[in-house]
Order: sequence, then C-alpha cells, then structure tokens
Amino acid sequence: MQKRFCSCGAPVLVEYKLNSARPWETRFWGQGGSERRTLAVCPCCGRRLDIHSLR
Repeated sequence: MQKRFCSCGAPVLVEYKLNSARPWETRFWGQGGSERRTLAVCPCCGRRLDIHSLR
C-alpha cells in the first residue's frame, strides 16, 4: 500500500490489486480508527477518488 494525498491534503492509502478479470484494480482505504474501510470519495472534502488526481 502507498500513502497518497487528495488535493485537499487528506491522506488516503492506495492498494493496487492484481486480479484475473482486469490487469489491476485500485482500491482506496481510509486511515484512522481501528477499522479500515474502502473509500470511493475523500473523507475530508467529498471529491471522488481517482489515482491520477492524488499526490
């Protein structure tokens, strides 16, 4: 996993998952708390997460 940042500065963990249906899949994980969960939007600003827009 890699730590990346949304344009608002919020940290997001990125996982690249290899699978047979597609060459690879990107999953975004929230940080903090005892429970990790997959994300579709930034938990801070609500922007849709896209690997190309993260820093």
